[in-house]
Amino acid sequence: MKSIGSGKVIVFLTNGESLEVEGEIEMQKDRLIVTEIVYINGSPAGARECNFPLSQCHIYWTPELYQEV
Repeated sequence: MKSIGSGKVIVFLTNGESLEVEGEIEMQKDRLIVTEIVYINGSPAGARECNFPLSQCHIYWTPELYQEV
């Protein structure tokens, strides 16, 4: 499994519609796993994982900046 980081995924469904999901993105073989954090009253209350075929997805990830020490 390869972790890409945080970002947005647009999934093109077979019926012609598209679905937009944001969260932590991981790739595993030909699948894409997106973990969304669920907030209730402004506090994190859980997580939801969505599993999509990689061939039907466009990935827009947020570049993360790390400071060298």
